[in-house]
Amino acid sequence: MATREIWHEILINVSPSAVYEAVTDAKKLAHWWTTGARGESAIGKHLEFWFGEFRAAEMEVTVLKPHELVRWHVTPKVASDWVDTEVEFKIFRVNEQTVLHFRHSNWHEDAKMFPHCSLGWAIFLLSLKEFVETEPSLSDEWLQDLHLWSVAGRPHASSLDHHKNVLDDVFRGSTC
Repeated sequence: MATREIWHEILINVSPSAVYEAVTDAKKLAHWWTTGARGESAIGKHLEFWFGEFRAAEMEVTVLKPHELVRWHVTPKVASDWVDTEVEFKIFRVNEQTVLHFRHSNWHEDAKMFPHCSLGWAIFLLSLKEFVETEPSLSDEWLQDLHLWSVAGRPHASSLDHHKNVLDDVFRGSTC
């Protein structure tokens, strides 16, 4: 069966170790992805990612190469298009910047959440960039309001202008 892959690259102005910590420490994951991040980042252990009462994913940690590579496998404990996909953070230096290659792979060809999640990952990676470069990160409040993980996947009309302005500000300051 054919599969698809989400792939993003972002330049970050901190050390590879700072990026590695931000994608392996559950408390730091909670700063840039969702405040509902919990679990242990060790090979064979699990991380869970909750958005309010909704568990978006449970990931088994499969690869940890300090300051270079993190890979998770999505467990079947969530009923979604994410089951059996893999999330990878590859970290390296080019000149004076850290490069993060992000992949979310093994999506089924007919996965309905694919475009929605590709956009979501782009937004969360900008949140990661802001968190490690400036702390604090983008507010979990406005990310929650985007309803990235809802079935409908549509933000309320009243919040669209606010979110557009915030995203415009982020993209203007981004080097990606």
